[in-house]
Amino acid sequence: MSSTSPARRTSWRTRLTALFGGLVLAFAGLFAVAPAAHADANLQLSESGDPVPANTPYTYTINLPFIGDSFASQFDITADLSGAAATFTGWSIASDPTDSCTLTGTHVACTIFPDNLPVDDGVITLTVLPTAAGTVNVTSTATVPDFGGYQWGTDSITTTISAPPAADLAVDVTGQPHLGILVPYLTYSLKASNNGPAGATSATVTASLPPGASATNLSSGCTTSSGTVTCTYGAIANGANSTKSFRIPLHLLSLGHVTVTGTRTASAPTDNNAANDSDTVTCTVVSVVLATCP
Repeated sequence: MSSTSPARRTSWRTRLTALFGGLVLAFAGLFAVAPAAHADANLQLSESGDPVPANTPYTYTINLPFIGDSFASQFDITADLSGAAATFTGWSIASDPTDSCTLTGTHVACTIFPDNLPVDDGVITLTVLPTAAGTVNVTSTATVPDFGGYQWGTDSITTTISAPPAADLAVDVTGQPHLGILVPYLTYSLKASNNGPAGATSATVTASLPPGASATNLSSGCTTSSGTVTCTYGAIANGANSTKSFRIPLHLLSLGHVTVTGTRTASAPTDNNAANDSDTVTCTVVSVVLATCP
């Protein structure tokens, strides 16, 4: 009868130990916290566009494609913004009232209960509003509370935020004498025209008056003080214009040139063309019965 040598017994023992250890590690890996990785198959993050102009909302979509294949009863998903100024402003999930998200500025936390498949398909849409040019980074992670916080997946995206388009406002000033036997006043008009490409949300044009002159019959949104008239305009679409007017009264001694200069003093968004921000018109008063304007 032969017996197994000590060396051979040691070799088999070593092999069995290695095999058992490998099985243990493989089983443990099913429940271990997975390391963070970009574009994890279990969590797919996408954006609605890139680049995005500042002050323009856009969306991120979080897709959890394999939640229907899991045994988990709940998934916790977080998303965080960093970089240029931006905040979460809204969320939506497939029509399952048990799922929800909570927004807190640059952080969002969502909970999905995969108990209503396929309606509850693991897709979350997050709306973001950027308010400055730069880059916005978003990182999203899904964990499974059932398995002690097992990391189901993670992904991240960087979105470029461009400067908002400008709105080029041009100022045009015109004068008109009163049409009649006498010329008791001159009427001046301040027209603000938007050459685009963006729509203007607001504008201000300030007119300087001749020394000693006063203004009356001001349009709505206009005020006068210390030889000036200041008119504020509401939204002006690309290609549109808006006009404000006022009068300068004349008297027997109102002879000579009556010059008014209108200047854009404020507008939003940015005006990138200063060449057309100002205009001047001069009316000539010969007497209270004769006045001309170009």
